[in-house]
Amino acid sequence: MEAQCNRRESLRMMARAATGVALSCVPCFAESESTPAIPRRTLGRTGVNVSVIGLGLGPLGLGGFSPAELQATAEAAIREGVTYFDVQWDYGEAERNLAPVLKAHRSEVFLVSKTWEQRRTKAFASLRECLGRLGVECLDAVLLNNIGDFKLDLLTKPDGVLAGLKEAQKEGFVRFLGISGHMRAGHFVQALDTGEFDIVMMPINFVDRHTYEFESKVLPVAARHGAGVVAMKVLGGAFRYDTRRQRARLAAPDLVSAIPYALSIKDVATAVIGCKSIQEIRQAARIARSFRPLGAEETARLLARGKHLAAQWGLHLGPA
Repeated sequence: MEAQCNRRESLRMMARAATGVALSCVPCFAESESTPAIPRRTLGRTGVNVSVIGLGLGPLGLGGFSPAELQATAEAAIREGVTYFDVQWDYGEAERNLAPVLKAHRSEVFLVSKTWEQRRTKAFASLRECLGRLGVECLDAVLLNNIGDFKLDLLTKPDGVLAGLKEAQKEGFVRFLGISGHMRAGHFVQALDTGEFDIVMMPINFVDRHTYEFESKVLPVAARHGAGVVAMKVLGGAFRYDTRRQRARLAAPDLVSAIPYALSIKDVATAVIGCKSIQEIRQAARIARSFRPLGAEETARLLARGKHLAAQWGLHLGPA
C-alpha cells in the first residue's frame, strides 16, 4: 500500500529528507512471510483496508496485566496480521504501555483512540495528551466515545467537540473522525446525519440486536453516509472487566458463533475483540482466517437464541 501523508507530515518529511527519517502516520500494513494474512475489508469512506479482527486494549489495560503482557499480546496480534488497534485514555496505562510496540510497528497499525470531551479546547487538548502517551505523531482515527451520553446540540457549535477535532485534523494530529458507544442508537443516527464522521463503532451481537436495535437503526444510516462500521461488544461485553478473571458475557457454545455472526453483517469492516493473551489473539485470528458467512438457517437459529438471552440480559449496556 503506497504511503500517503497529510500536509503536516509531508512538510516534515521534506524538511528531514537529508537524514533519511520519514515521519508517516499512514499504515503500510507489511505482510508476514510466515503467517497467512487475516482477511481485510475496506473501512467505509476512509478507503483503508483493515483486518477483519481488531485488538481492543481495554482488558489488558484494566485487568491488572503487566506492561510486558500487554506488549507481548500486541506484538502477537501484529504477527498474526491484526492491523486495527483500539485504545483510549481510561484503559489504565494501556496507551503508555502500547507506546514501545508502536515505536517499532507504527506502519503496521491502524491506530484508533477516543475522547469523551464535548468542548473544542478540551477535545483538542485531550488528543494532544493522547499522542504524548502513545508516543506517536498522529492517530489514524479518533472516536467520540459514548456518543449516547453526548449533548448533541453542542456537537457542531463553534465551541463544540467537532470544531476541536477538525482543528486537530488540520494540524495533522488525526486522519479520520468517528463515533462510538453502546446505547441510545438514536444519538448515533443524529451524529451520522451531520455527515462529519468517517467511522462508527457500535455493539453487534445476536443478543443485543433485540434490545438496542443498532443493526436496524444505525447500519442503514452509516451506509448512506459511507461510514466505516466497526463492531464492538461482539462477545456480549465482559463480566469483571477490571480483573484478570474477566470473561465474556456469552458462554460456550454461543461464544463460538459470535465473531462469525458479526462478520456476516453487511458493511461490518472489522470486529474489535478484547483479547488479553497471546492465546486469545491466536484463537481470534484462526476464526478470522476460517470465516465463512453464516447461512440463513444458522442465522435464524442464532437470532432465536439471542432473543431468549436478551430477555435475561436486559438493558445491560445502558438505556436503549
